[in-house]
Amino acid sequence: MNFIKHTTLALVAAAALATPVIASELQLGWYVDGDEQEQALRGLLNEYTKLHPETTFDLQITPYDGMSEKFRQYAASGIMPDVSLTSSMEPVVRPFLVDWAEVNGKEWIDQFVKGWADGAKLGDKVIAAPLDVTAVGIFYNADAFAKAGVPLPQPGVSWDEVLPVLKDVSEKAGVRFPLVWDVSAHRYLTYQFQYGNHIYSEDAPIKVAMDDASWVTVLKQFVKITEDYMPPGLWSGSSSDKPYDMFINQQAVAYMSGSWQIGSFNDNATFKWQAGPTPKGTVSSSNVGGNYLVAFNTSKHLDEAKSFVTWITSPDVQAEYAKVFGLLPANKLAPAVAYSSPDAAAAVKGFQADLENSPRYAATDQAWPEMQAGVWDAVKNSVTQVVAGQVTPEEAIASLRAAAEAAITAGQ
Repeated sequence: MNFIKHTTLALVAAAALATPVIASELQLGWYVDGDEQEQALRGLLNEYTKLHPETTFDLQITPYDGMSEKFRQYAASGIMPDVSLTSSMEPVVRPFLVDWAEVNGKEWIDQFVKGWADGAKLGDKVIAAPLDVTAVGIFYNADAFAKAGVPLPQPGVSWDEVLPVLKDVSEKAGVRFPLVWDVSAHRYLTYQFQYGNHIYSEDAPIKVAMDDASWVTVLKQFVKITEDYMPPGLWSGSSSDKPYDMFINQQAVAYMSGSWQIGSFNDNATFKWQAGPTPKGTVSSSNVGGNYLVAFNTSKHLDEAKSFVTWITSPDVQAEYAKVFGLLPANKLAPAVAYSSPDAAAAVKGFQADLENSPRYAATDQAWPEMQAGVWDAVKNSVTQVVAGQVTPEEAIASLRAAAEAAITAGQ
């Protein structure tokens, strides 16, 4: 796959760092969603090599769920790749990460979406380069709504209003389930955000900002949704059903996931789909997420690694990267993404609006490094253990608060 038009690359090349003199093979740690994405990525790497013939790549694919363990292995062995994709900077590898404030200047990070840029900072350092951003939101099977003779939800609609509609469409259109939802701390946390709940304060000094009673109430609401609208066992782990597969195979009316699915739906869905509008609770909110690139200062090809990361996070390249992978550019200076599909273009525009309309805590809860130190597991467990009948909602939220407090203490 030809990832980027040569005209675009020529412009980027003019701004790229100097081509290394000595031939180097950069080892990249990466995760992808399937063979198609891997081929697209390899196309991008080939285009970089055309610009810098001395630089080639050894691409090492690791499942996303295995990246945390991979980072721990890096730290324990001292053997690290030159560059790695990641959604968080594990504490064990932070001492080994390149400081981009030293490489490109302190103002360089300001060109990226603020919430995700904040997550790249560690004190005065910038330990990661934002590659893309994601927004959590809902997808609808528009064909199912049409078959049921039910209008699609409109902006500003609440969960209380939408849920009965999804069940109505499910019954009238003969779709198995009204709703599927990624079994993910990131996706569930969005629901808590929509009712004003967040874990940490928005400003330093960091402290736990949880209203435990409100968290319990909203957790109970969510568990009720899993029982009444979703496949049995989905959130307890007793089901092998995968939300993405169920939606793409038209077994669910709606799918709560995120902007990273746009490219896949655009390429693979055999039905008309629509992104959003995402229902709100007491407020509208998405959840700022995405991916970073980190370079390791142990690299034998450090200059080449810095050059590659600076290139791929530049505005023009990020726009093309986002187009191919159906993502949102992290670089605010990126030109408008020229999607060939009107549905995909509308979806991106909608998700970008969701991010802009989200409360500040939807970004800061992701930005605090304390979130990466064991809190994510506690967020997910607060749902799955309650659904499985292992703990009460009150016990689950107490455990989540304890994990959040412990993360602050560990970081001091």
